[in-house]
Amino acid sequence: MLTIFKTNDPYRLVGVLLLLLVIRIPMFVSGVPSILPELKWMLIGERLGSGDYTMYQDVWDYSAPLAVFTYKWLFVLFGKSRIPYFTLSLILVVIQSALFNNVMLRNKAYNSSNYVPAFIYMIFMNAFFDFLTLSPVLLSMTFVLLAMNNLFKRMDNQTKDELFIFTGVYLGLAAMFYLPSICFFLVTILSLILYTGSILRRMMLLVYGFSMVVGLVALYFYWYDDYLIFQHHTFQSLWVIETIQYLSWLDLMIVSAVPLLILIFSFYKVRKLGKYINFQEKIQQVMLMFLLVGFLAMMMAREVSTYQLIFFVPTVAFFVAHYLLLIRHWLMAEISTGLVIILVLFNHLLFSNQWLHIDQFVSYDLLKVKQSKYANLVENKKILVLGDELHHYQKASLATPYLNWHLSKIQIQRPKFYDNSAEIFVNFNKDLPEVIIDTENSIPTIFSIMPTIATKYIHHESYPEIYLRKE
Repeated sequence: MLTIFKTNDPYRLVGVLLLLLVIRIPMFVSGVPSILPELKWMLIGERLGSGDYTMYQDVWDYSAPLAVFTYKWLFVLFGKSRIPYFTLSLILVVIQSALFNNVMLRNKAYNSSNYVPAFIYMIFMNAFFDFLTLSPVLLSMTFVLLAMNNLFKRMDNQTKDELFIFTGVYLGLAAMFYLPSICFFLVTILSLILYTGSILRRMMLLVYGFSMVVGLVALYFYWYDDYLIFQHHTFQSLWVIETIQYLSWLDLMIVSAVPLLILIFSFYKVRKLGKYINFQEKIQQVMLMFLLVGFLAMMMAREVSTYQLIFFVPTVAFFVAHYLLLIRHWLMAEISTGLVIILVLFNHLLFSNQWLHIDQFVSYDLLKVKQSKYANLVENKKILVLGDELHHYQKASLATPYLNWHLSKIQIQRPKFYDNSAEIFVNFNKDLPEVIIDTENSIPTIFSIMPTIATKYIHHESYPEIYLRKE
């Protein structure tokens, strides 16, 4: 397998695509567990695509603006379906594999020109089942790789002004797809300081390119009188609300143990066996910095799950490909490659199918979408869930802007403040839910303040937390 990709032939990318199809199609057919963040992204796309709604004002969530724009148009074009998410994810993995390989090829990161980095990048993009969907991290990584290419060009003494501007633009786009990607802006600045002689003027061009993207996005929301809430939900949410722990940090360490051990072993072999020119040493140091920045980005994330580990794929693929290319005996190289593939795919299947009673050690219950006990009541209806239980939306649609409970409760649980009660009243009147699921016992206070809305609902006979709109 490795020998096929050791040739410097762009058509090897067709092989990457075919192998990715061979890996993912059986996974799709056998069933990929649906996760709550994916359900949330689909709900955002559905609401924005089904009416004259603006993100943050009409949908309360901290998802970055360019990501929700993508989800909106996926709904407009294809409806509320997981298939477009999987398809676009597959296409992006192939594009990113090609970009990653191009970065390594043009900057002579290895001693030979080949397409092994693209092949290994593709393999590790299947390490976890939530890598297969279209996460904001995956969307963001495309522009991180483009910025990485420009960074290495500058380290190779290319000094055109446009290089710095475009690097800033790419990093700005990455941050507007997924805000924690802003950490890669910091590592780029640090790398330029440590490894190049870039003058202050050119550094400011990079900052200008980044600021231009963020400024244009902010101007868009300012135009729609939505800037303050955009700023609050997107930026201030980093410290205003608590992190959603779909997996504990210990669980995350357990599920990532196999890729981490492969990385450590590969890094050890690369440092022990290889002899490198000065520029290759610098590239390895920068890739290690990208690894550390990945940890920082995960600490910034408001959701802890395995799909954030996409941040580490470029570094892991870099060192694993490096190690495999250093193996001189072709048979040992093929065996090592086969072992890496088996371990990575087994890691995926182990946790997605809960083989070997792995659920006794790592629980994915908080991440996976489970069947709602109110499924018959909410199916094909517009509902509002006051609480963290997003799985109730699986067969329903969102009514009112209050999607993210951690943001919504700032207003919902303080209805006695005039501004809050006025906005709650307007939001309910504009889009009355057919069913309200109140697991936080917040509705009685709201109804006591707003009797005109209270008269439109009745209590469910069997579920005291359910309110049904009168016919």
